[in-house]
Amino acid sequence: MDERYGKARSQGIQDSQWIEEATLAGDVLLCKDLAIARNALEAQVIYMSNARVFGLARASLRGVVMAQWYLDSEAKIVQAATRASGPYVMAVNPSYGLRRARLAYPPS
Repeated sequence: MDERYGKARSQGIQDSQWIEEATLAGDVLLCKDLAIARNALEAQVIYMSNARVFGLARASLRGVVMAQWYLDSEAKIVQAATRASGPYVMAVNPSYGLRRARLAYPPS
């Protein structure tokens, strides 16, 4: 976020804006948890922009452990992101790999 928007401006960017802009730029999104899949507005933006999102299955991890989970899962994330177009949110956990998370859009 800081690289894309600058350190000062990145704190004020709405989640829906960065999700859409990053997706349109071709980026794969990495999140610290799966809340993005449950938030109705963010889920709608993921769905409408065909975002490819990976979030950690446990939000309570320390930063160093979060980074390690992503590093341990890097090959699986790259494989999934290159093989499957969005929209999707995948839960990341090194003990079981990747699992698709339920997206809160479109409404059931």
